[in-house]
Amino acid sequence: MSDSVILKLDKVRKEFGSLVAVNDVSFEIKKKEIVALVGENGAGKSTVCKMITGVYQRDGGEISFNGKPANFRSVRDSIAAGIGMVYQERNLVPLMTVAQNVCLNAEPTSAGMISEKRTLETARAIQEQLKTHVPLDKNVDELGAGEQQLVEIMRALVVQPQLLILDEPTASLGQGEVEPFLNFIKHLRDTLDIGVIFISHKLEEVFTLCDRIVVLTDGNLTLNGSTSEVTMHDCISAMMRSKELEPIVVPEKDFSKKEEILRCDTAKYDGKTHDLDIFIKRGEVVGFYGLVGSGRTEWAETLCGLRQAEEKHFVFAGETITKAGTREMLDRGMVLTPERRGNGMFREFSLKDNITNLFIGEKLSNKLGFVLRKQEVEFAMKVLTENKVKCRSWAQSIKELSGGNIQKVIIGRSVAIDGVKLLIADEPTTGMDVGAKNEVYMQMRSLADERDIAVAFISSELEELLSVCDRIYTFAQGSAVQYFERKSFDKAKILESAIRGKAV
Repeated sequence: MSDSVILKLDKVRKEFGSLVAVNDVSFEIKKKEIVALVGENGAGKSTVCKMITGVYQRDGGEISFNGKPANFRSVRDSIAAGIGMVYQERNLVPLMTVAQNVCLNAEPTSAGMISEKRTLETARAIQEQLKTHVPLDKNVDELGAGEQQLVEIMRALVVQPQLLILDEPTASLGQGEVEPFLNFIKHLRDTLDIGVIFISHKLEEVFTLCDRIVVLTDGNLTLNGSTSEVTMHDCISAMMRSKELEPIVVPEKDFSKKEEILRCDTAKYDGKTHDLDIFIKRGEVVGFYGLVGSGRTEWAETLCGLRQAEEKHFVFAGETITKAGTREMLDRGMVLTPERRGNGMFREFSLKDNITNLFIGEKLSNKLGFVLRKQEVEFAMKVLTENKVKCRSWAQSIKELSGGNIQKVIIGRSVAIDGVKLLIADEPTTGMDVGAKNEVYMQMRSLADERDIAVAFISSELEELLSVCDRIYTFAQGSAVQYFERKSFDKAKILESAIRGKAV
């Protein structure tokens, strides 16, 4: 093995019962090299990383780290050996300072007590090494998404790893935060003697940042090449199980006589009055676009009763709403799939329990209140099958699924409710691959076009809104700015409206 090779996988294999999750995969990572690990949801990326970091034990093949066999039995073992991993779901303590989060679980001590002085010194040393400007004395909940992601990486570097694994690190970043973050990763490569595995579904970022690309499909290695030698088309072809994406068709509709499902005007929450001149009609997919912090999520949470409002007034399905909690709005037919997947699931529960808990009182209990177990399983299997969720069985823990498959469960469960009138999907495709995103788009169009359900689609990716929606609203500073009809979609004008915060 070359001295520059940090990590080498040689015909690594992982099985879960009869399911082969990773099938004889081989590749290597060198010092000062950024390698992209890409593939559709369920392709085996997470399983490979869990074998590298000691979460899973491999069933075949060899893993070498710095030229020696890597037989890690736990994450602690892999960290001690020099491997750091930053997960897609941020794992920071909001009410602790940046310095405290950076040193979490590796706090410097003095006389058996945590030393705040040395904690600050340790964090400052890493900050200077990485040339970041995140304020060390601020609480994490005061930071933006981009700064929080930098804190995660700073924490991973406390133990001075030789290999850093980044799982969808830009998934929650705003448009203006991505480029500085990618430059930061390049700085890591150029100044530190480490290798980086960069997991992402955003191929534009992969080709901007990475030196090499490794593609997995159904647990098999389907491409391993330099970014200077392969094309984006090569990657997509290698990723796809079926080589063609089903085209998104947005039919021409006359909404003039359609029922208005939602009509908003103004609301007061978070200490401010917001101008929310918004309407959505039955069978319409309406996009909501804005920069990070524009207030789209806050508006959706206020509608659904998740966020307290000093004053609110909107009409939903012909009924004026001024006060209503989440359960009441759910019963009326308004469903929200949250931006953070963790808020929409019980991590330790099975797929069946995550799917059926919403329906126990409604349709899966008998007159005496006893849960109908057979119907529970049948209902869960129906949701899993219809939404093409890749899993071993309904009994599997939801936390074992890939991010995209978790999202499919959350969306599929939501629209299985009887009497749904409006689905509010908040960043539903975050962290999904090309194929999985396309399935969500098809599902939204099907809900609108076949079931006549209204869909509010919140996204930071303007391209997907342009491809799926009948209309698009722009948001800025907590208020709705302007809306655009499909026939007059203009990417430049929509961007300008969102950035300037006024109609164009």
